[in-house]
Amino acid sequence: MTTLTRADVFYRLIWAARLGTLLLVVAVAITLDTASSSSHRNDVRQHWQEEVDDISLELQSTILQNVQTVWGLAANVAIQPDIDGQRFRELASVILLLAPELRNIGLAPDFVIRHIYPVEGNQAAIGLDVTQQSLSPEQVETLLNNRQVVFSGPINLVQGGEGLAGRIPIFEQASGEFWGVVSVILELEKLYSSIGLDRLEGDFNVALSSSSDIHDTESVFFSTQPFQWKNPVTSTIRMRGISWMVFAEPPGGWPNHPRHPWVFRGSLFVLLGIVTAGVFWLTSLMSRDREMQQRLWGLFELAPMGIGLFSVHSNQLLRANPTFESQFGKSVQSLEFFDQPLDVHGEPLANRPGVQETLREHARVSGLEGYYMAPGHDEPAPIMLHGLQLDNYGNEPVIWLITEDISERKKVDHLKNEFISTVSHELRTPLTSISGSLGLLANNAVGELPGKASKLAHIAYRNSQQLTFLINDLLDMEKLVAGKMPFRSEHYVLQDLVHESVENIATFAQQRDIDLQVSELPAVTVHVDRQRLNQAITNLLSNAIKFSPAGSSVDIFVSQHEESVRLCIRDHGEGIAPDFREQIFQKFSQADASDRRASGGTGLGLAITRELMTRMNGTVDYESTPGMGATFWLELPVAG
Repeated sequence: MTTLTRADVFYRLIWAARLGTLLLVVAVAITLDTASSSSHRNDVRQHWQEEVDDISLELQSTILQNVQTVWGLAANVAIQPDIDGQRFRELASVILLLAPELRNIGLAPDFVIRHIYPVEGNQAAIGLDVTQQSLSPEQVETLLNNRQVVFSGPINLVQGGEGLAGRIPIFEQASGEFWGVVSVILELEKLYSSIGLDRLEGDFNVALSSSSDIHDTESVFFSTQPFQWKNPVTSTIRMRGISWMVFAEPPGGWPNHPRHPWVFRGSLFVLLGIVTAGVFWLTSLMSRDREMQQRLWGLFELAPMGIGLFSVHSNQLLRANPTFESQFGKSVQSLEFFDQPLDVHGEPLANRPGVQETLREHARVSGLEGYYMAPGHDEPAPIMLHGLQLDNYGNEPVIWLITEDISERKKVDHLKNEFISTVSHELRTPLTSISGSLGLLANNAVGELPGKASKLAHIAYRNSQQLTFLINDLLDMEKLVAGKMPFRSEHYVLQDLVHESVENIATFAQQRDIDLQVSELPAVTVHVDRQRLNQAITNLLSNAIKFSPAGSSVDIFVSQHEESVRLCIRDHGEGIAPDFREQIFQKFSQADASDRRASGGTGLGLAITRELMTRMNGTVDYESTPGMGATFWLELPVAG
């Protein structure tokens, strides 16, 4: 049975997430489409319901308005029960003018019609007992007890056609006895016409029925066209004695979707594509990120250099690769371990910025060397540190610290230094003799030389002097590295040492047409070796003069802090490129290393200066903006 790796599980989860998201989006799209169709169908039904309610209300109000005009006749008869035909016709004719939907008006004392208007076309109604035609016993009882109009219909009229009958009870005013009824017939065709039922368009099916059952076709007394009702909207017309139902439904049934459904569905399809593409893009990013993480952790585990991950908040070690553990074992649990470096002799290395301080200021550290005790070793091992603070590792920012064991490099450097020292010592004695002899020849101490010979002697003497300077620098560097250069530190006023160094290099500055501007210096006392500090100051002044354009100045000034003093030397040259910072204090480093560089030198001056300042518990550093010169400084603790 095949065992799934974590990578297999991850990629299966990615595809499951993609498929699940796709199915979810499709389900949401279908739900939205269904909801849209249902909402549209409900909107259409609501519109039809409002139309049907309007028809129902208008039909009912028209009926009541027509019947209301007849109440005046009923009141007149109640006062004059013995009304004759002439008087009746006069009143009825006025009523028919006000109520055009009425077909006829009849007087029926004791429920038998005696008078009718108009007579023409309605002769058959005279002598008709209305209780035998359309009034039920219950309606008769209502007329006698409630004294309110009662409707019957639709009814087939004896004079032809269909109508709605309304019977208004009359009680004699003098005696209060029941006299009879006023019978009103409304012609249904005129009613339909007055409210526009006969003018409805073909896409609006409406029916009137005396039954609430849509399948009871025999009860339907009006319909715009024959129709098989399925799910119509309805409205009820209720008047005393009758209850009518109004049905309405589109000819093609209720719509399943809007008129132009593909506009909405197209939008859903586009949204589906966008969401799906977005999910695939995000999961692809997750996959690539995981691949990068796997590669990173592979490099982390197999790297030949030690790598430790430390918490930014607590400085505690979170994780270390095997090389880191082989270098330090379990002795490193905090970043503070690397803030206590040793020198080559195992003594604490003072006056050097710690790893934590450097990371707080610059968020990175590079090329920081120190000696640290490793498990199983009697002597500290040389380690070069590189570090970088990353703002996010899960939910916690971390510091990546790379520790490189440079023991082999130090051995090679030691062999190289021994070789250079041996060669330098072997060259120094004959070179001194050669340089002295050339000096005597160049100065005509053994007789005046011809012009060409004298020129060659001066060139040879100048080059021998340059070679002597190089050998002296090499020997000084070798002594500093080996710890063999003697230092005799005493208390000196910094102001005096600066002026002494400026006087010593003034001639060189004049030759280069450089003005040395010394600001007012405070009388600060420092504990240094006079000769070595002069050498460091001279190195910085020499560099500033060499890299300043003719006619410019070099500024010398001091800034004092609480426990230290900083001697600053500022030039107005081209400045130093930012990418040269890491090499500038290394041996044989020059910004222009070509054979066509404008300023000569061995490339050891700044390296020697750094070693000198370290031995005097000081530091050297600089700041520079390309094109705007550079400011180097020597920082020393103030003597107590």
